[in-house]
This record gives sequence, C-alpha cells and structure tokens, in this order.
Amino acid sequence: MSAAQVTIFGLRVYADNDEYLPPIIMKDIGGITIEFDVITSFAPNLSIQFEHVDRNWQRGKNNLLNDEIKLLARDLRYIAAPNGVQNYTFHFYNSFPNSKNTVQFEYSGNYIFRILDVENNYAVVAEGKFIVVENIVPTNMNIKNTLYPSDASPWNQRLTITVDVSSPKMYVAADNNSVMSQLIKHVDIIENWNIEFPYSIDTDNRSADTFVENYLKPQKQFWIRSVQPGNEYRRLDLSNITKYPNRQTARFADGADVSRVLWQGKQDANGAAKLRPFTGANSDYLDVLMRLTLPKRLEKNIYLVGAFNQWQPDTNYQMLYDSTISQYQRIIRVKRGVYDYQYVTAKYNEQRNIFSDENWFELEGNDWRTINRYTALVYYHDERFGGYDRIIGISTAKNPGGDLGKSINSIRQENSNGVTY
Repeated sequence: MSAAQVTIFGLRVYADNDEYLPPIIMKDIGGITIEFDVITSFAPNLSIQFEHVDRNWQRGKNNLLNDEIKLLARDLRYIAAPNGVQNYTFHFYNSFPNSKNTVQFEYSGNYIFRILDVENNYAVVAEGKFIVVENIVPTNMNIKNTLYPSDASPWNQRLTITVDVSSPKMYVAADNNSVMSQLIKHVDIIENWNIEFPYSIDTDNRSADTFVENYLKPQKQFWIRSVQPGNEYRRLDLSNITKYPNRQTARFADGADVSRVLWQGKQDANGAAKLRPFTGANSDYLDVLMRLTLPKRLEKNIYLVGAFNQWQPDTNYQMLYDSTISQYQRIIRVKRGVYDYQYVTAKYNEQRNIFSDENWFELEGNDWRTINRYTALVYYHDERFGGYDRIIGISTAKNPGGDLGKSINSIRQENSNGVTY
C-alpha cells in the first residue's frame, strides 16, 4: 500500500466526545476525539503520532516531552462504511488517551498529531492540532463592548477583554504545581475554534492595544482592547435529504452568498459542526456548489473556511472567480451535516506555501450583537523537564452581545465619565 492509495476525508478533532466543543481538553480528565474516513480496499495500516510543541506551534528539541512510546497510537481499528455509502470505505473514531492504548499526554500545552501510513515508510497523510490544559492558577475573564477610538463604524465596535490571574506568592521547587509568578507572562485568547489564530497578550509586547497590569506581582491582569466580534457564522445545512439527495451536486435554491458587512447573521453554533444525527447511507459525502457574488473581483484571494477544514485557509478551498457572471465559485465535498463557515480574504505565497494579510472581517462584517465563545489560556514557560510552554490556567466566557443602539449609548456615557481607556 502506498500513501497515494490512502485518502483521508472529513478529519474532525474535538474535545470530550462532544462535537460542539473545540479541541481543548483538561489534563488527566478530558480526552481528544479524532475521527476520519478513508477510501481503501482493506482497512489501512495507519498510526497516529502525537507531538508536544511550543505555544507558536513550532517543533522543539526536547525529547523528554515527546516519548514516542507514550505518544504513538498503533493498530487503529475501523468501522466499515454503512451499506449505500459510496464515498468512503472505512471510518475511524476514537478518543485519546484511553485504557486501550499507551497514549498519554503527560504535559500540558499545544499538540500536533500526524496520521502516518505505516506501509509506506510512515508517510504523513493528514494532521491536526489540539491543546491540553492544567488548571493550577485561578483565572477569570471579563468581556465588555467598547468603541475603538480610531476606526469608523462598524469596524470601531470592539471588545475589551481582561484576564485576571492569581498565582501563589511562594515558589516551591519540589512541587510540580508551584510556579514563579514573575514568569507568568503570556495569555492567549481563542475565539470559538480558531486555536491557530489567538489574540495574544504578552509582557514583552509593545502593542498599544494590550497591557499587563502588575506583571511582577502574584495578582496580575492581562487586557486587550482591539478584539472584533465579527459576525455570526454562515450556515451550510445539508440535513434535508429530499432537497439534497446522495450522489447529486447540492445547489442552494436561495441563491449565492453575498458580502455581509452591514448585515447581521443568524445565531450559529460557535464554529462547530453537527454530523452525528446522520447515519447509515445518509452519512455519505456530497458535492456542494458554493457561490459568492461580489460587485467586482478582489485583489486578494478568497478562501472558504469552516468546520469542514478545521477553520484554516486552504488552497483546496480557494473560491475561483468567473468573470462572465461576476461570481466566485467552488465545488467542495463534505459529509452530510450542518456546518458553520465563513469567507476569509488573504494573499498566498505559492513558493513558501504561506498565507499572509488574512482578513476575517472584510466580507463578513463586524457587530457587537454577535455572540462568540472565548477561551483564555495562561501560558508559563516551565524550566523543569528541559523547559516547555505549559498552560496553567483557563477561563471561558461569551461576550455580552446586546442591542447596538443601547451599547453605543452606554459606552458614550462611560466615555463622558472618563472610565474607559
């Protein structure tokens, strides 16, 4: 078997066996769920290699953190595709760690996993990311609506997020859960499922929009004032089997997507996908024609991102412009279900295979009424065990949302009293 023969579809990664939870788990308590489909004549010989990385998702050289025996899942077990399914042959589903394998996540922090083809020199056929957290220091997050001073509406509708961290006054070297308060320097704030694109607050950051109060003291506060709430995600709903039968390209009768800069979307699932209700032959994949109509072609590329591609810009999901109808189009193949998604503009360097100048709001808009789930993670560079980026605190919250007019009036009142930044 060669790597070319193993095709993986529908890779999903989420927390605690709950498809609505982003891939962030508690150490020694939670489990990361991985599932995917393959097209092979026989169940493939794949393994999953996990790797602890730094907070910037870069590989380190600390072998103490990456014990191959404890971070390698072998002999994966599959479920044969149900009768009537034509677009995959086997399904894999499991959570890690568990009692049936040797996988252990001994250290908190960021992790990458790679799915390897054992029969073809362990070639990488897919990969994903997740986060393991410890809750050692009390952490609390607060979110409020504020007007950004230099931008025009609607881009001036921002969120100010504060994260209070309380660490112990004394450090005990023999206690693995003891930390030096002066070394707590970094907080990442993740919006919904965007674990690769957090808002970062660091004591060494000179940005005018972030600050750390009392950074040398046990009780400190991290804050950022420039977070855009964006818009509610768009919804790709393939649940109607009569409208969208198997083996036919799905075309949406309500028309193509358009820009939503001044249009507030409906309530979403905070970036998640719902696939579990669709079983048997209705768990197959569909070709879906995505369409986006704009007055003119943009200078930057447009990418479709969502719960079907782990919220990452991907060249396989670039919208292609048809000048004859002034419309961007792309046919994607997704498993039947309900997905949150949106459009992102970006530049792509083909030689270096990197994206730049990404804008998640240009086509989607920005509105306080949007409700998102935010997760604050407190990073600590622990010098023990060879040194690593450890996550020692977590807090989750949703932004207040609310009526646009009331929010503006209340903030104007705050500004008149001189209590906002």
